[in-house]
Amino acid sequence: MAATSAGVLSPLRPLRGGEVDNEVASPLDAFLPAFQHQSPEEKARRVEQLAALSRRHPSGIMVCMPYVSGDGLRPVTEADMAGMDQFSFNFGHHFKSITDFFNNENSITSSGSHLAAQSIRYQASGEEGALAAARSAYGSLRRIFQFGVDAGVPGFMGKPFHFEYSAHTTGDQYLHLLWGLWSFLPVASAAEQAEIRGMLKAIADYQIRVDYTIFNRSGGKWNNRLDGSDYNAIMAALVAAAYRVTGEAKYREAYQFVVRSGVWQTRARLDAIIDQFRQGSYQAKRWDVIAGARVDQGEFAHWEQIQHCQFTAIAASIIHECVPDLFPREELRRVLALWWTDHVVGFDPVHWNYLYWFLVSSRDRSWRPVEMTRRLPREEWFGGHPMLSFASKWVYGDCLARFQWTALVVARHCPDLRDEAAAFAATTLQRLRPRHLLWISDPDGRQVPAEVNYFTRFLSSEMPENIVASYWEGRRLQLWT
Repeated sequence: MAATSAGVLSPLRPLRGGEVDNEVASPLDAFLPAFQHQSPEEKARRVEQLAALSRRHPSGIMVCMPYVSGDGLRPVTEADMAGMDQFSFNFGHHFKSITDFFNNENSITSSGSHLAAQSIRYQASGEEGALAAARSAYGSLRRIFQFGVDAGVPGFMGKPFHFEYSAHTTGDQYLHLLWGLWSFLPVASAAEQAEIRGMLKAIADYQIRVDYTIFNRSGGKWNNRLDGSDYNAIMAALVAAAYRVTGEAKYREAYQFVVRSGVWQTRARLDAIIDQFRQGSYQAKRWDVIAGARVDQGEFAHWEQIQHCQFTAIAASIIHECVPDLFPREELRRVLALWWTDHVVGFDPVHWNYLYWFLVSSRDRSWRPVEMTRRLPREEWFGGHPMLSFASKWVYGDCLARFQWTALVVARHCPDLRDEAAAFAATTLQRLRPRHLLWISDPDGRQVPAEVNYFTRFLSSEMPENIVASYWEGRRLQLWT
């Protein structure tokens, strides 16, 4: 293996995209000068510091999307969005303040990812600072967990809008919670380990009691057990983890019950949609209309499907650790390979990022970007969200984050795909620019209308942590030094 100019050892030559010659300045550029010219380790350390500082809040709960202001990264204020198109609810959930969405929509995810990243960093480096940072993230999760206990629903993890209890959540919050707790468990103190085992047991008991139903915008109609894709995998991983830490047979039986409804072992998200086209059962969705998909020609719009690869990758690897006799290594490898297949869909190798909106052909899995569509009037915004009132080639940072971590899981468990996945991960570290750390970015400055461009000033709730986790996991796997 040879060292690249960026200092990364990769089993393959770095993947090459086109030359970037039309990018506009990013709001983060001033805070990360010369970032793209630094080594991957330097980048990982600067990203870690940036995220750790900017996510702090007096409540102890992590801010998920700090605002990039002229004088630093901080919690957003209503004044930051004055005169812009704002929203007061998201898919039926009404906020006390518009700031609640940006501060807390993904506080559980950010806390769990931060906990996982710092735990992995500690295991790779032995740096005491990593363990201290992990405990800070763990404290955030404990506070949110306690909200459920105090509300009489121990094990329920509500998104802590306004830094307080809410009855609104989504299945992916549990995924990143589990990733964090599971990664921290081996390095935690004896007292922390006992506490984590209690949390995992309470979470599993809660999900079993409500039959894995997520209470959020639909009020309680979203059964994640029957949502057989990645959400089924998440629920299966939760009860499998409870079985591993308690040894109680009821959790093993719960795992076997959940996976009976799962299709993630044989069908990725895009596969399931394509199946509907082949069966003649697909019906145009709201997002198809927004993006102008040619449904009659077998085309559908993407708006968050392939990025769920990370959900399945994390869940499946934990399941294998917990019940290897029921989900053996070869099954894990096959599932990871299946979900990794789509890493080329929606990917722009020139700017090295994923688009949020794009159109996929159900006939051959080819895809094309969406040219900017007209904005819908407020009463027609999908989910009440300004960024879902139109489609264009704007970039979603979390998607690259999720494929970056999936690449490391694939490199660890799939020998046949190790070189390919490692090359993707290494090249991502090399190509990383400040704008990649944003939740939403507009590389050419023409994809986000002025009245909503404040959305391009937020740190991603996931990308920093996934970069830190990926760099140090690569060190553990000796993919680079």
